[in-house]
Amino acid sequence: MYDILKRNILFKDISIEDIVKMLKCLDSRVQEYKKGEYIFLAGQSKPAVGIVLNGNAQVIKENFMGDLAIIGSLQTGDFFGETFACTGKKVSPVSVVALDCCKVLFLDIGRMTHTCKNSCPFHHQLISNLLSIVAQKNIILNQKISYLTHKTIRGRLTAYFYDCIESENSRRFAIPFNRRELADYLCVDRSAMCRELSNMKKEGILNLKGRIVEWLAE
Repeated sequence: MYDILKRNILFKDISIEDIVKMLKCLDSRVQEYKKGEYIFLAGQSKPAVGIVLNGNAQVIKENFMGDLAIIGSLQTGDFFGETFACTGKKVSPVSVVALDCCKVLFLDIGRMTHTCKNSCPFHHQLISNLLSIVAQKNIILNQKISYLTHKTIRGRLTAYFYDCIESENSRRFAIPFNRRELADYLCVDRSAMCRELSNMKKEGILNLKGRIVEWLAE
């Protein structure tokens, strides 16, 4: 577990010895979830801060019509829940669902954002790291908003794939979504998106096999 935490940006520049002390200070607890089980349920669960220790999950949002939008994906080592926990909301406005068996470490946000009575030397570093995470999440949210500004499905796909190319520094990359999930993430119809992907493949713009994309266009 500590190897996973050490790689998480929340614990950047904090030793494993201090992480062990910090988990006691932050009233940490570990909870396991089965595939399909809700880690958070929108409108019911109290917001909390979590780190995925094992497994995969998705952050989702449903409207009153039952339409689902994927906000983001979570993998082993990812940090989530900080935005809504910091706002002091009584219930989470989004859901987090386990895609397979998951183990999650939860931390007390109140103890994270206020230095403890013991004046732990690593606490200021933790707060700085938390602010960095919030800033990065804001960048990711702005990226998604930029995809949705494109009126066409091809425009949204292209914008998303360009960001993947830049992030991986390669024209061949893996995406964290299957077809249905990608359609939900980009807020488009799945069938129409699949047709567009097929057209882009026929036009020699990309190759697509499973979740592996190879961008061919110049």
